[in-house]
Amino acid sequence: MASKSTPVSSQAAVSTVALFHNKDKAQAVAASVAVRRLLERERVTVRPATVDRAPSWLKDCDAAIAIGGDGTMLRIARLLAPAGVPLLGVNAGGLGYLSALDLDDFAREVKRVAAGRFVVEPRWMLSAEVRRGGRRVFGPGAALNDCVMRCGDQARAVRFEVESLGRFVAAYFGDGLVVSTPTGSTAYALAAGGPVIIPGVDALLLAPICPHALTQRPVVVPADHPLTVRLTRRNPSDRPQALMALDGQVSHRLAVGDEIHISRGPHPFKLLVPPERTHYELLRKKLKWAER
Repeated sequence: MASKSTPVSSQAAVSTVALFHNKDKAQAVAASVAVRRLLERERVTVRPATVDRAPSWLKDCDAAIAIGGDGTMLRIARLLAPAGVPLLGVNAGGLGYLSALDLDDFAREVKRVAAGRFVVEPRWMLSAEVRRGGRRVFGPGAALNDCVMRCGDQARAVRFEVESLGRFVAAYFGDGLVVSTPTGSTAYALAAGGPVIIPGVDALLLAPICPHALTQRPVVVPADHPLTVRLTRRNPSDRPQALMALDGQVSHRLAVGDEIHISRGPHPFKLLVPPERTHYELLRKKLKWAER
């Protein structure tokens, strides 16, 4: 079992950086050139990397920088977590909720980044695998935000049964179910009516998607209680179609009787953030929280 969430810690001075960017976005490509130039002025060695695989030299880096949007951050987080390399996000996409800085901010903050005056904020990740007839057919796969199980191509309601520690929790009938980390509570789970959970809280969030019941609401459970989610029939003649997706990027089709086993992942993701930033500030800035 991985360790529980821990407080932020100081980052050492940075001498070598892995630089990732979304090559499909012209803005990110241009920004990567500017970021590299700024870092090299601070005598930081920059090693370009691609978002599709972790390079063998990654563990030799003091930090990584991702240029893009939240999708880029999620993809790279899954690469970096096993290596233990902290990641700083520079937003060149849309919302950029996971990114600490915009490009203009980075130009002002590059000296502080190079000097190691940002802090490491650990974010624990989910691990999910699919078992069919007792045999593993998918995974284990990691997710920083969430594991989503939803109806398939026919857009018909599906039924999922959930167990925790071998005990029945609930049966959900509707469009699906989101199992989210605190980091992911501001993503799909929020749109499904779930609460915002501040990162560092040791909890999992279960949020039903469009449940066909007035009494089913999101529920928060301990993070160290593994979950088993099973796709079942509501009626003997049902042939439900369903899909499981990790962070909306890695997916697997589900069959009746499939079990999705979800637990805390073995490797936390390390996010680099300015020491003065608070999660409440981020909610106000990015999601316009508590504004009238």
